[in-house]
Amino acid sequence: MKSLNSFRARVIFLISLIFLLMLAVMLLYFGTERNNMPWVVLGMLAIIGLVVHLFRTIYSVNQQIADFLMSIRYDDFTRTYSKLSSGDPHYKLFAEFNAISDKFRDLRSQNEADRQLMHLVLENVDTGIFCLDKTGKVLLANKALKAIFHKSYFPDLTAFKHLDPALHEVLETLPVGERIVQKVVINDEVVQVAIRHFALKNKADEIRLFTFFNLSGELSSEEIKSYHKLISILSHEIMNSVTPIASLSQSAADMLKSADPDNMDDIAQAMEVIQKRSTGLLTFTENYRKLTKIPQVQLQHIALEPFLHQILTLFKHEVPKRVQLDLQFFRPNLQITGDPTLLEQVLINLIKNALEAVQASPDGKLLIIADRDEQLRTLIRISDNGQGIPEENLEQIFVPFFTTKPTGSGIGLSLARQIMRQHQGDIQVVSEVGKGTILTLIFVG
Repeated sequence: MKSLNSFRARVIFLISLIFLLMLAVMLLYFGTERNNMPWVVLGMLAIIGLVVHLFRTIYSVNQQIADFLMSIRYDDFTRTYSKLSSGDPHYKLFAEFNAISDKFRDLRSQNEADRQLMHLVLENVDTGIFCLDKTGKVLLANKALKAIFHKSYFPDLTAFKHLDPALHEVLETLPVGERIVQKVVINDEVVQVAIRHFALKNKADEIRLFTFFNLSGELSSEEIKSYHKLISILSHEIMNSVTPIASLSQSAADMLKSADPDNMDDIAQAMEVIQKRSTGLLTFTENYRKLTKIPQVQLQHIALEPFLHQILTLFKHEVPKRVQLDLQFFRPNLQITGDPTLLEQVLINLIKNALEAVQASPDGKLLIIADRDEQLRTLIRISDNGQGIPEENLEQIFVPFFTTKPTGSGIGLSLARQIMRQHQGDIQVVSEVGKGTILTLIFVG
């Protein structure tokens, strides 16, 4: 406050001095002495000089403040104010100006560093990003976008029209927040691209953002492992069936050639085993056909509450009295878009698995919850307090034909995941041995 007091003291001193001079001039002017006029004139000139000096002092400070505010308005923080002695009335003002300018320079440097980091991230992600303002001006078209469509320049949204008119129409009509998988022909190759539309608003503008992800040829390491396991299971199952069939067929053929009547019982037994193994192989092949021949989804709006109540009605006489079955809705009027027949198949399969898991429990609990998360995804959770799934089996439960049940086919969960992916959704599982399992159906949008 010292420098501020100094400035204030200077202003007060000048005003007081002007007041005293005015008082002295008035006394001289109205005095009885006739030779006081020169002093009156001199006093008036002194008053004018002090007023001018006071004005210049105040104006100088105002001008410095105005110049500094102008530099803030135009983002000009290159100016440095002189470092004055502590007794100067401008000392504190200039010191604060310099501190504020330094702060703005630091913020601008940090913003530039953040901008460069964000640009680096956006240019190196695998997802194509296309961003434009409400006037249609392109704000961003990253490297991944150019790689997906093999195009180096995107001047506006109509650039997609030259690539594929159907793709351009999808981009123009895709609602905000929706996700769609679109087939696009790029260099005579059909590519499946997952597209999502976002809208970002601020006070000055509305920004539209599209993300593109090339689904063709993209297999995660876990999916590759799953395919390897599937091939191993298929090979093992087929070999287990074909090897005894081939061996017994050869033995039966040799016995028939000998035409020995005593061999008839052995031949009949061999034929019975061959028939049994052939039936088993046919059943296995039929299960595999189910996995590869999932019907095309017929989408419609489904109100979850009546839909889930209808499914639970099917289990009305299958749930033991010792098992508590509850259905809860945390939000009213929840709806999804999907194929009711296929989704009913998924839910029946999962509920049956959960009921089997709590069969041995004296106080079995099965809870089905429908809700919506913060990402606006609709979730159906099926949780039980059964024996749980061992950790080593968690990664394999969705692999076709993997099962821990003596009479299980091993296709239920794999089929359920395929159906959910046809709905652009997924299944997640969390389980702990001795505590239970939670299976979550996720519906996007």
